[in-house]
Amino acid sequence: MTTKYLALFAGALLATTAAAGGDKDHSMKSADQKFERLDQDQSRSISMSEAAKDESLSATFASVDADGDGELSRTEYTAHVAEDSGESQGEDWSSSSSAGEE
Repeated sequence: MTTKYLALFAGALLATTAAAGGDKDHSMKSADQKFERLDQDQSRSISMSEAAKDESLSATFASVDADGDGELSRTEYTAHVAEDSGESQGEDWSSSSSAGEE
């Protein structure tokens, strides 16, 4: 009986891991699409006024603008999105590992 539950747990863990990887790819595609929507003048960067259309981005604009030029390059924006995704996945992972250790 224990072997059956172990196999079910392993299958669920693999499915969750696969889904998390797919979510990352999806979130990066979504980030590219959002960058394109925010870059209304198609200058290949997001200005402060363009970022104002996204409340969260507007609030963190200065910290995301790594080179301090007043505009977000695709690289800066993508790094910001990846960092946000990594933080939330890290929280999920640590919560799962804590629950497993009990």
